[in-house]
Amino acid sequence: MWLMKENGTYQLLLTRDKGTRPTQKICFLSGTCNRTWQQWMGENLQCDGNQDLVCETGGCYMTCLDPASFCNNATYINCDDNPFNDDNVTLNRRPFCSKCGSPVQTPDVQINMDNMSIPDLKADTTAKSEVMNSVTSKVLKLMGNKTTASVTVGDAQGVFVKPKDRTKLESVSFIYSEDTNLSIIQDKTQTEKYPTVISIPKEAFEKAANIDNITLFTSVFRFPNFTKDAKNRTVLNNEVYSIDMGTKITNLTNTISFIFRSVKKKDATLRCQSWDGNGSKPNWITDGCNTTETGDNVTCECVHLTFFAVLMVPNPTETISSTDLSNLTYITSIGCGLSIFFLGVALFMHFLLRRSRQSDSVHILINLFVSLVLLNLTFLTNEYVANTGNLIGCKLMAGFMHYCLLTSFTWFGLEALHLCLQLGRNSTPIKHYLTKICIAGWAPSAVVVTVVFCLQKYNQLVIHADDGKDVKMCWITDSAVHYVVNIGYYSVIFVFTFTTFVIMLRWIFLLKGTAANRHEPLASSGKRTTTGTSDALTVMGLCSTLGLTWGFAFFAYGALRIPSYYIFTILNSFQGFFLFIYYYKTSRFVGDQMTSEKTSTTTEATSMENPYEKPK
Repeated sequence: MWLMKENGTYQLLLTRDKGTRPTQKICFLSGTCNRTWQQWMGENLQCDGNQDLVCETGGCYMTCLDPASFCNNATYINCDDNPFNDDNVTLNRRPFCSKCGSPVQTPDVQINMDNMSIPDLKADTTAKSEVMNSVTSKVLKLMGNKTTASVTVGDAQGVFVKPKDRTKLESVSFIYSEDTNLSIIQDKTQTEKYPTVISIPKEAFEKAANIDNITLFTSVFRFPNFTKDAKNRTVLNNEVYSIDMGTKITNLTNTISFIFRSVKKKDATLRCQSWDGNGSKPNWITDGCNTTETGDNVTCECVHLTFFAVLMVPNPTETISSTDLSNLTYITSIGCGLSIFFLGVALFMHFLLRRSRQSDSVHILINLFVSLVLLNLTFLTNEYVANTGNLIGCKLMAGFMHYCLLTSFTWFGLEALHLCLQLGRNSTPIKHYLTKICIAGWAPSAVVVTVVFCLQKYNQLVIHADDGKDVKMCWITDSAVHYVVNIGYYSVIFVFTFTTFVIMLRWIFLLKGTAANRHEPLASSGKRTTTGTSDALTVMGLCSTLGLTWGFAFFAYGALRIPSYYIFTILNSFQGFFLFIYYYKTSRFVGDQMTSEKTSTTTEATSMENPYEKPK
């Protein structure tokens, strides 16, 4: 700080270097001041302002300025006679401040690495984290004792900053614009004038300083020309940023912030995402980053260091609310748990109590139970695996859940086929029937999943709700594959099973009608008769056995979309319960104590038997 007089006006020059800039208020007098300082201070002063005071008594004026805030909103001017970035305070009764130089700090050294032997940043065979480690080690050697450096590597630009004093650490901010490129912003009061601002908190330096034998620094790189990610999502401004401090920094309380101003969304949802640099292609995730939109501005707050980008996810024509997504998730989780319980009870009854009395029909039904238990288990654990961030584990989970889904569809179709064969009782017996059925039920799906896995169509899928919260799962990321393999296959199964259901329903009503006409006294003889509830459970069990409840997915369009989601979710969540009731009622192995004399008459009269009853 120094005082100078120019054209009869005093000017106070304040350095912007925090190490030497005054921290206490600066006071000066002007006007007619014939009193001593003690006398002047004892007067009844009339002052204006709060932090910056202008006081007057007897024609004598005292002005007190706070160096930390007085020049915050000052305008930058061209100071040819002052090559330093100083704050220029003009002293009069109403002092004002102007700033010399530029708010951007000029780096100590410029480093061009285009001709140096380093890995190609764009190469698909090199992990980007390894590339950055190579660049960092070379730059730190070239900087020597310098504290700031600007680095150019191909079309990427970076800035390195090393704190001057390891014991006096401060936050560091960077800005980017077409005029300044990526630069250190020395005057943080001017950050609102730039389209992109990056701030590294003091806490990050403190965590790095706690590690021994490490050069304390931070580097920020900007990589242009990243127009699309691996999932064909647009990257905001076609740019990716990386932040490095030479060590792993996570769980920051004061987050690293990115501010992007005047953003054009173009009918897209903005998501701040990060990538750890492993692998040759980005695997963007939302973990550790929060996105805040304020008008046309987007703020990313992240708790760790890595590569960062704002991805523009195209808005779907129809969105699902966070409330509906939460409700459907809870219903599915509870329903899947109940289904696993009831299917588990059925499997327990079969393997420990009834195995010696099984028929072909029961054997096929048990295979369906096993497939559905595996499907429910994989669905319940899918989100947990997705949240671990293990890409290989997520792909394996997606493939296994897809396999369970396809086998379930297949067993629905085989159930329908078996019922049709049972109705045609005069058909020629098929050799090795169960063996062929089991091969058809489990083998083809494995082939399909293997092909899809080789095509690399399994990955982490993110479901976006309207409140910005994401739900992750491991599944097929290519919608075309999903529609052809899953929807197309189930459509064929549905046509066959629905036709079988209509035939079976007609057979049941004919059977009941014949029994009622021949044995009308049964209703008044005190013997057990079927009820409307029992019939409804039987029908729902038959629907579940043939997989007809999955058909509500066909109505998930337009005004029926949300209602069909709820119906689809509820019915399929309780599919295990309906299958258990159906299994219990139709197998007739437990609890049915009707006299054989009465029931045998009915069976003979109809000349048809329950397909799930063991042949005599």
